[in-house]
Amino acid sequence: MTYLLRRLGYIVLTLWGLTLITFILTRVVPGDPARTAAGPQARQEQIEQVRKMYGLDKPLWIQYGIYMRNLIRGDFGKSLWSKRPVIEDLKAYFIPTMELGLAAGLMFFCLGVPLGILSAVYRNRLLDHFLRFFSLVGVSFPVFILGLVLQLVFYKLLGWFPANGRIDPFIGPPRNITGFYVLDSLLAGNWRSLLSSLHHLFLPAVTLAYGSLAVVSRMTRASLLEVLSQDYVRTARAKGLVERAVLLKHALRNALIPILTITGLQIGSLLGGVVLVEIIFSWPGLGTYAYTAVTVLDVNAIMAITIVTGILYAGINLIVDLLYTVVDPRIRYR
Repeated sequence: MTYLLRRLGYIVLTLWGLTLITFILTRVVPGDPARTAAGPQARQEQIEQVRKMYGLDKPLWIQYGIYMRNLIRGDFGKSLWSKRPVIEDLKAYFIPTMELGLAAGLMFFCLGVPLGILSAVYRNRLLDHFLRFFSLVGVSFPVFILGLVLQLVFYKLLGWFPANGRIDPFIGPPRNITGFYVLDSLLAGNWRSLLSSLHHLFLPAVTLAYGSLAVVSRMTRASLLEVLSQDYVRTARAKGLVERAVLLKHALRNALIPILTITGLQIGSLLGGVVLVEIIFSWPGLGTYAYTAVTVLDVNAIMAITIVTGILYAGINLIVDLLYTVVDPRIRYR
């Protein structure tokens, strides 16, 4: 409990530093948020009125104090672009990004670890060489190039998958229960909506997951090969244990620490890649919202997106650290 409280304290300090740096950067970059909010045809007096309305006429330190006071109350301010409270925009855009991120995360972990195990078991054989080449391509391929290639092949040439959106507009979204189209379709028993949402989800999830899948596969292979050379693995084999038990019960569990570490880092990296993926596939998520906010210099939206991303990244790292104690009982945090 002491360790958890200390880590939470570090997270709070990190988020405070993040808000401070982001707040200063959004105020010193070229551009006038008040002019953006007022519109290109606005007169100077209208711009000044908007600047006063949003408190942009006050000194920087006063603006930051007001923002932090409102933030503690859960108020992210009002978007200069959508003219709505930022918290409402986050609710609308966050769930689609979570659905895409969870699909990509499950994809790269559930495929990356087995592929790494196969590569280690068949070391220096044809399958290992193929999987290593597959991983090398995934690591070196930029996500935006991969997305465009997948669209060209599977949408334009083959016509197997749609190029954008979350669901077929002729079907429409399922009844809103959680906001996740796939889950809501399952809960409502709407099979047409389920198939359409999975159909639209596949290409962006593959695009987002491929690079991380390659990294996890390579780490699994390297970690497992190191463990398989240890004395206790040879002892287990000498006792007559079947190879599957040696591999999964003795070797894989002891190889999981670096795999969990790299998995946590790759989940965090998805937050960066999701912006490009959502733009390419017209996915109405947090990445698209972030791109629009940066383009129009919507300072309140930029601040909110940065804070949410920081919370997610810090939370993922904390969960990974806590999972270490589950994987290896020798690890204890005091």
